[in-house]
Amino acid sequence: GTTTITYTLGVGCTATTTVIVNLIASPITGTTTVCKGATTTLSDASGGGIWSSGTTSVATVVPGSGVVTGISAGTTTITYIIGIGCTASTVVTVKPSPSAITGTANVCIGATTTLSDAGGGAWSSSSTTIATVSLSSGIVTGVSTGTTIIAYTLSGCSAIATVTVNPL
Repeated sequence: GTTTITYTLGVGCTATTTVIVNLIASPITGTTTVCKGATTTLSDASGGGIWSSGTTSVATVVPGSGVVTGISAGTTTITYIIGIGCTASTVVTVKPSPSAITGTANVCIGATTTLSDAGGGAWSSSSTTIATVSLSSGIVTGVSTGTTIIAYTLSGCSAIATVTVNPL
């Protein structure tokens, strides 16, 4: 709000000024790590503020919502501004995402196919009753007819492929 401050010196000598008191921004909450191409939502309990990113080539933020999108690997400072000069900031880290999975995404029951991605990550299957995948090599083995999601995860970020297992 605003208030008027008056200073009196002697009889009839006064000086006044108007002081504006701004809200203090609350600490920013939410997940401060995001994968390239993904989003995370930050929040500030103060409300009524505007969000900004210090390095938009690393991450952007929707000014009115706090939705942060990872653009490229690195860090940036996300700031929440209320009024004049009242801010809260946090550092957001954008992790690199794995490249797209390559290879044949069809396999027969009992057969194998090899999927590929950059090294250093781990493979997983959403349904091992349909297809299994070697943790480190990307070799998929068909178990039963159906489809499953095969994921390659690197530093917490994933690329996925849908694999179809066909009958013999």
